[in-house]
Amino acid sequence: MLKKISYIVLFLFVAKLFAQHPLYIHLTEKDGLPDIEFYDIIEDQKGFIWLAADKGLYRYDGKTFKNYTHPKKKGLSVFGLKFDNKGRLWCNNISGQYFYIENDSLKLFTDLKHHIGGQLNTFFFYKKELIVNSFLKLLRVDLKTKEVNYITDKNETISNSFKNGDTIFKINGKRLMYSIHNYSFREKQVIMKENYSFNWGHSYIKDDLLLFGYDYINEEETLLLSNKGTFEKLVLSHYNTKDKIVNIYIDDDLIWFLTQGGIHIYQYTSNRLNYITTFFKGEEITNVIKDQKDNYWISTLRSGIYIIPNKHIQNYTLPKGFENITAIEKIANNTIIIGSTKGKLAVINTETNKVNVLDSLSNKKIFTIANNGAEEVYISSTNKSYILDKTKNYKIKRNKNGEFMQFSNAKDISVLDDKKFVTAAFGSAYIWDRDIANSTLLNRKRSYTCHYSNQKKAIYVGYVDGVERYKSDLKPNKILFNNSPIFAIDIDETEDGSIWISTFKDGIIGVKNGKAVENYTVNNGLLSNQTSTIKADGHFLWIVTDKSIQRLDTKSKTFENLTKKDGITSFNISDVVVLNDKVCFGSNKGLFQINKKDVFKQQPLLDFYFTHVLVEDESVEIKSSYNLPSDVNKIQFQFHTNGFLSEEDMRYQYRLKGASDLWSYVDDNAQHVTFNNLSVGKYDFQLKGIGTRENKETPVKSIQIKINQPFYKEWWFISTAVIIGGLVIIGYYRNKLKIKENEKQLQLEKAAKDREMVFLKLENLRSQMIPHFIFNSLNSIQEYILLNQKNLASDYLGKFADLIRMYLNHSTKGTITLSEEIEALNQYLDLEKLRFEDSLDYQIQLPNGIDLEAIEIPTMLIQPYVENALKHGLLHRKGNRILSIKFKLDDFERNLICLVEDNGVGRKKAKALSLKRAKSHLSFGTKITQNRLDLLNQGNTNKIVIKIEDVYSQAQEAIGTRVHITIPITNT
Repeated sequence: MLKKISYIVLFLFVAKLFAQHPLYIHLTEKDGLPDIEFYDIIEDQKGFIWLAADKGLYRYDGKTFKNYTHPKKKGLSVFGLKFDNKGRLWCNNISGQYFYIENDSLKLFTDLKHHIGGQLNTFFFYKKELIVNSFLKLLRVDLKTKEVNYITDKNETISNSFKNGDTIFKINGKRLMYSIHNYSFREKQVIMKENYSFNWGHSYIKDDLLLFGYDYINEEETLLLSNKGTFEKLVLSHYNTKDKIVNIYIDDDLIWFLTQGGIHIYQYTSNRLNYITTFFKGEEITNVIKDQKDNYWISTLRSGIYIIPNKHIQNYTLPKGFENITAIEKIANNTIIIGSTKGKLAVINTETNKVNVLDSLSNKKIFTIANNGAEEVYISSTNKSYILDKTKNYKIKRNKNGEFMQFSNAKDISVLDDKKFVTAAFGSAYIWDRDIANSTLLNRKRSYTCHYSNQKKAIYVGYVDGVERYKSDLKPNKILFNNSPIFAIDIDETEDGSIWISTFKDGIIGVKNGKAVENYTVNNGLLSNQTSTIKADGHFLWIVTDKSIQRLDTKSKTFENLTKKDGITSFNISDVVVLNDKVCFGSNKGLFQINKKDVFKQQPLLDFYFTHVLVEDESVEIKSSYNLPSDVNKIQFQFHTNGFLSEEDMRYQYRLKGASDLWSYVDDNAQHVTFNNLSVGKYDFQLKGIGTRENKETPVKSIQIKINQPFYKEWWFISTAVIIGGLVIIGYYRNKLKIKENEKQLQLEKAAKDREMVFLKLENLRSQMIPHFIFNSLNSIQEYILLNQKNLASDYLGKFADLIRMYLNHSTKGTITLSEEIEALNQYLDLEKLRFEDSLDYQIQLPNGIDLEAIEIPTMLIQPYVENALKHGLLHRKGNRILSIKFKLDDFERNLICLVEDNGVGRKKAKALSLKRAKSHLSFGTKITQNRLDLLNQGNTNKIVIKIEDVYSQAQEAIGTRVHITIPITNT
């Protein structure tokens, strides 16, 4: 007994008040912040955050800080960020220089060092002038001419000046003065009875003027509120008046006093300021703004920048040991109990922020806490599981024997009723009685989570191999999804009796009547399929993923999301509890709660803009269209949306019309689209932003792209090339033609010379043939004379003279008509017939219809072959000499065929007879004929063909010779 008692940790009931603070993100130099000392902060219409810092003026686009300076700027620090009527940002410095931003550069407007000295001055814009308050002077500077004029006397002390609408106010000692026209001031009211040394600041609560001034003599802050013509002094509770008020920020009905000791928040009701809370206690706050996305930006003098993305998410300040919360359970409407990794337990009143630290049996991680709705709270840690008695200030419950009531350690507990509960343990799942006396084993295998449905009277257990349902008979029924087991992380139930299961990889699965009927993944609303803890809230389901906290409306099937953008720095959330108007989350970063009603902000979707366009990795001017050459292989468009963590609020879609009409998502957190190897053509790059929180889209932005064809495919190049090519071709062919003409001329000249040479040769041959013929004829005449045949000699000589005359006439021509050739042959044969003493018969046959005058043949072409037939064939025959000359046309009437046939002794016998003669007696006529034939055929395609053959009898005896002469027809 003593041994067991030794394990008891004495119960210490500690009740302390611990504050809540909005979740925030702290930007320091480690996060790229260029400074930690900031004097002012402001946002422009485009969503840029401007910072006046000790090191200069900076602009923040949500990702990078850009510094603005001027070559004539004295010192680094700038102050007093304000916008003029043109939307230009202005700032000043201690040296009296005034600057503004124009065309993304810092411009020096004027230097008032000779008018205001080396002190920091406040300023504002009134109509077309810059109004400068220098404590002793009030100046006005014309914004166009830069002319400087004094509004007040040089000896007047001015502690503050400002404008409200068209009215300018100044505080002169203890009086509040105003001016509407021509800078003529009148007294409005007395601020204080005595003229204290105050440096007044101002603000407005609705329409009432609030003045705050620091008394440097008494070193305390004074607040005065104008009410019905008089100023009343306001007293702030929970505020050290030694902390100077630097500025005032009005947030709806709340007044934020920005002091050197933090932000004190009050609510003004019934002429009183009621204290609400304090943020950033101990920090020197210089200014607060709320940007277009409802993020609060807090500039400090020593600690950089704080951002409160969502003031409706509050973090609890807890005692030591509660840095990592692993289990939460609801005890009452506004009361929860929490457990930590160190085994610590505490009860928290979420309305009063009272925290009561409890005792526990273990210093190990608390896995789960379950309230049975009656008197007990079940606690299970790594090595201990026990029961707390709510009726006895949450003391650890003991049995009748005085021993702690313990059960096997569990990862999850679900209450069946006030008498039983089910546990999902490391190696089993059990149903336990309230007094731990009895237990029922459901299954002996590792389990992770469990849930009891009071509506369906069923138990759901998530085992290592899937989810099983148990009804009253406790028989397991495995629930499948797509015919596969469901591997559960957490299970809960919405008010309609639907069971919801958080899984390891399949998102959220909805089950009805033991069957999986719904599934939510990234494809239909989840921001990640890696879900963890879930908690039902009526028809809503709170879902924790590794990227977000989401609330699913199971009726409308829509999601609302909380992400890193809302200031949640960790989604390692172990447990969730739903209260009336709050939801509490336990994480490795502590405990935080959200206001269910206001936490989901309705935010505008800021438009994006193009930051860079890169062609072949070289930055080019941003334009609405680009005309690019064909050798461009890479073009990249970079874009950005201003604002803190803007990538959490928007995804981008793009398409390249001309290549595809389908919209594609840009990769998460990527802010560029790259195209490689675009083919020749026209394209329209379109980009739009899609809101992640609401179904909103930005207007589509478009950039035209034209990839030109290679220059050698452009019409102008092709036209030029065609023209040049044509000119070259024309020139080439002209030159070629000229060369050919020259060659042709040379050829013609050569041909003419050749023809002349041939003609001369033919002429020579003809001239040789005629003497040869004359020689033969004279031999015949001589023979007649010797034989004393005078009559024959005379007759022969007459015909011989006629024939010579005809040959001489023909010898002057290259060709003669067929009619002339036949006439010459007849005369020649008549002459030869005399020689053969009428023992020669000849005939010349012509085809019917042939035009003898239309056909021309070479001169003296046929006569030599007729002469050879007589001399070599018929001369050696004794009597009955027959010579036949036949003319005909070939089948195509392109050639004239002449057949010269004799019935002489044949070529073989004629040759033998010739050999008996002297060897030197070569047939001169035959040689001339062949040479002449070669000359006639020279250079002609259609040639004269001579074919000589012997004519044989049936006994194969030579009985004559036949000459085939094929002559191409030449028409006259």
